[in-house]
Amino acid sequence: MSQDSIAHIVVGLPVEGPFDYSVPEEFRDKVLVGVRVLVSFAGRKRVGVVVSLGKKPLVEKVLPVLKVLDETPAFEENALAFFREFALHFGCSFGEALELSLPASLRKSRRLKAWDRTTPVGGDPAPRTDLLFDCGLKKRWEIILPRVEETLRSGRGVIVLVPDASHIVEAQRRLETLAREFRGVLLRHGTDKEELERWIKVRSGASRLVLGFISGVLAPVQDPGLIVVLEEDSPFYKHDQSPFYHAREAALLRARITKADVLLVSSAPSLEAWRMVSEKKAALIVGERPVCPVKLLDLSNFKMKKGTVISPGLSGHLERVLKEGKRALIYVPAARGTAPTVEEVVRRFPGVCVRGYEKTSGAFPVEAQVVVATQAVFRHRGEVLFALSVVADIDWERHKNDRRASHQTFALVRHLAQMTSGLVLLQTRNVHDEGLHALLSEDAEDFYRPELKACRDMGLPPYAVLVAVVVRSADPELACAEAKRLYDSFHAARPEDMGILEPQPDRSPIVRGKFRHCIMVHGVDVEETVGFVRKVLRGFRPRKDAVVTVNVDP
Repeated sequence: MSQDSIAHIVVGLPVEGPFDYSVPEEFRDKVLVGVRVLVSFAGRKRVGVVVSLGKKPLVEKVLPVLKVLDETPAFEENALAFFREFALHFGCSFGEALELSLPASLRKSRRLKAWDRTTPVGGDPAPRTDLLFDCGLKKRWEIILPRVEETLRSGRGVIVLVPDASHIVEAQRRLETLAREFRGVLLRHGTDKEELERWIKVRSGASRLVLGFISGVLAPVQDPGLIVVLEEDSPFYKHDQSPFYHAREAALLRARITKADVLLVSSAPSLEAWRMVSEKKAALIVGERPVCPVKLLDLSNFKMKKGTVISPGLSGHLERVLKEGKRALIYVPAARGTAPTVEEVVRRFPGVCVRGYEKTSGAFPVEAQVVVATQAVFRHRGEVLFALSVVADIDWERHKNDRRASHQTFALVRHLAQMTSGLVLLQTRNVHDEGLHALLSEDAEDFYRPELKACRDMGLPPYAVLVAVVVRSADPELACAEAKRLYDSFHAARPEDMGILEPQPDRSPIVRGKFRHCIMVHGVDVEETVGFVRKVLRGFRPRKDAVVTVNVDP
């Protein structure tokens, strides 16, 4: 066959590729690297992406490309390089990674017309990663906005990520002027037509400023020069469906390939981000420092009635705040709900306006003198202020069944301090717990130093890699049997420096009628550990009705 008569193509399925297809003569000048094409795969017509071209096929019989769908490649070379690394890092196929970034209509055989192609400015020869550790919420933009504007005026693109809808309004307001000048795009859910129009606007280079949620990190920004990750420690940056990925880690991957800067922003940085600072892989920028004192309220000498949270000490603090005509917040776990504590406060303080606020609540109860709330209250950071904030049971927060519980508790205290003008109280029966006293310190190193040491000593992220391989099926016996069979495959190929735990019911053992069993693979290096998992899965064929997924922590 002649020059470039073979197209190497990947499809959006959990199968390794690329696969060889012949390029008919009439398509020779149209089949380019990065274009979408229609091919026959496993007996069905599917959309694929050309990832390279060649002279000879690796197999004897090849099928032809049926149709070329793009007049201009949907993916530029840097994007292909990023998604190739993305697939290796997060344990999905190259085709799945590419498909994940496309709007719904382009995952089908919709044609894409040509646009004027722009020439990239080129990456910074010395890109940098910064961590903006900011205990406030206002002055951070005095650091973020000049960086965004400088990058845009240099001719490069900018991606700004927010974890959830509660942050989008403030980010839009702050970026409004630059968005008008550089035709900024907000990536959000909409109709297929709206999503496609936004995607084309960004891919064509008509817009170089993108504001979005987790999937914004995959946006087709031409030549990105800066990626800003607001509240980088947020759990909402973890994609909850396969392919599983973490937006912060994806941003760092993309920045390395495109030679872009990364600005991580948080008032309670993740352990991963703080480790980067401690190892000089990121520079620390300190914004506003904490101004609200945090104190422990010792419950060890009080025998409280089961189900109650208002201790004698807390009752006194609430009484003083209410006499001054100010507001108080009592934070309770979502699992407990707000109703029992609302009733308790009403009994203790008759005539006081007490309201609960949860995930399903409507408007925030601004009229309330005492608000009993779950983590839903953090939607309103920067909007509401309390004279007193109380964590009803800090011990439960620290010791819940989650390996990140310590950091989540640290973040909880920092976020409450942002919403409090007077005092944050932590009710505890473990007043001598050194970990609790680290939460009181203004120096964040008092928390991060021992926490990172514990992770290193125990072989946990960020000093190790945990890969959860989950087998699921509607048949519980099949799910269990396939998990055991897959475990045997892992165990037979296991390198000496990797650990593999026998299959157990997953943390969520039944989801949408599917029974789930998890095999945990423990390693030191991401590339080696995920590479080992991918290698074993290539040789494993799950039986019909069983599905295998890979989830890398983080």
